[in-house]
Amino acid sequence: MQFIELMRNVGHQLINGLARIGQYRVTLNIPFDQDPRQQLDYYQSQARQPGLTSSAGMRPLILFIYGGAWQQGDKRQFRFVADTLCALGCDVVVTNYRLYPQVRFQQMVMDVVQAGRWIAENTPPQQPVYIMGHSAGAHLGSLLCLDRGLLSQAANLEARLKGFIGMAGPYDYFPYTEDAHWDLFGPAANYPSSRTINFVRADCPPLYLLHGEADTRVRRGHSKSLMEKTLAVGGIANRRVYANMGHVDIIVEFSVFHRRNSLVIRDIAEFIFEPHRANSQPEVD
Repeated sequence: MQFIELMRNVGHQLINGLARIGQYRVTLNIPFDQDPRQQLDYYQSQARQPGLTSSAGMRPLILFIYGGAWQQGDKRQFRFVADTLCALGCDVVVTNYRLYPQVRFQQMVMDVVQAGRWIAENTPPQQPVYIMGHSAGAHLGSLLCLDRGLLSQAANLEARLKGFIGMAGPYDYFPYTEDAHWDLFGPAANYPSSRTINFVRADCPPLYLLHGEADTRVRRGHSKSLMEKTLAVGGIANRRVYANMGHVDIIVEFSVFHRRNSLVIRDIAEFIFEPHRANSQPEVD
């Protein structure tokens, strides 16, 4: 087991090491509040990609929120994600947030809200914004997109928000499957506010929900449930399920070794730059 963990760490260091030579400028460790975990990294793409601009004529900006079961992770581990998005022609913010047991879920959500407010106040007001997350990060990002009460605390982010890209997110998560989660999402009065499906609305930003068919950590029924409930109220949502892909595989697609021929990266680029195609045929399996 120690050998397997060592090999994972080596692989992680390698793909992040290669990401350091990408075409972007990065400003590290920008604080949005006082705790050491309340910091973000801001990547500004230098890639020349003719035609890959948003409908507003500007580079899109992606707020990326990583996963880690709400208990682990660091923005430094996901430089490879920013590198791939910058190569597509996007600017990227990768944010940290406080983790359990230092805080409970409601405080994590507010950290993500503050990262969104930093974007609203410190990047060009005409720049379109997309929120993207993996696993627990997709859960947090989906709530920022859908919960109007949270969006109202993020300055004018809602006016710039063009879509949500969720990878392997637990959007319909109750009852909880691990003992610690009853405390993490507590107290009990807060349980409903942690379920993304409770905030679906017709005027939400378009949702693009990606899941691995072989994901046993967060089963793909979560993304199916969120898509179907959003469509039922008149919102825009689509879903892609990838054969033979597990929970971690879908984020590994962003590595320099996978991205060139990756269906995941192709679909994300299509959603950002050609949304009329990406949202044309919802998957319902």
